[in-house]
Amino acid sequence: MATYELHLPRAGRAAAPFLALAVAALLFEADPRLPWLVGVCTAAVFAAAAGIRAAVARHELAVVRDGADRLILNAARHDDSSPLLAWREAELTSPRERQRLRRDLARMLRTADPARMPSASPLQRPAVRANAALFERLDERLADERPVTAKGMLLAESLLESPASPLYNEDADTLVPRALSRVLGALEP
Repeated sequence: MATYELHLPRAGRAAAPFLALAVAALLFEADPRLPWLVGVCTAAVFAAAAGIRAAVARHELAVVRDGADRLILNAARHDDSSPLLAWREAELTSPRERQRLRRDLARMLRTADPARMPSASPLQRPAVRANAALFERLDERLADERPVTAKGMLLAESLLESPASPLYNEDADTLVPRALSRVLGALEP
């Protein structure tokens, strides 16, 4: 069986050569015979190129993540030897990602709090309040030290962050408990 090394796009690595050139261009300022504009303009051009390269690398990484996410969500089983899927699963199930989802959950629950004034948010606040116990179970499961699945983390992320989430649907009273139950079940390995 062949093993493959994973080379992911990284913004810092992509921008580093241009940032080095920008710093080197500023050394033109040391030569008094050159106008100051030469060094500054050259450095600005290289710094702009570094910014563009970093943005492209971030976009490429987002595309790679999206592709891996689709494989994780849609495949009944996937190849455990895939370095791409192993990387993405490790990223999704990391303590950092679990904490991020807990913060999103807490923010959403604060928004649904009846003590807060209604906002322009399309969040179906009554459905959120009616399912407080399930949301609490989700928070406890994300805080738990036991392992979670990448598919469950993607479903939780979609529930909390997607505009197409049942949390924003007019039928939230029936859809939210089903979606929460699905997320809680999918989190279990």
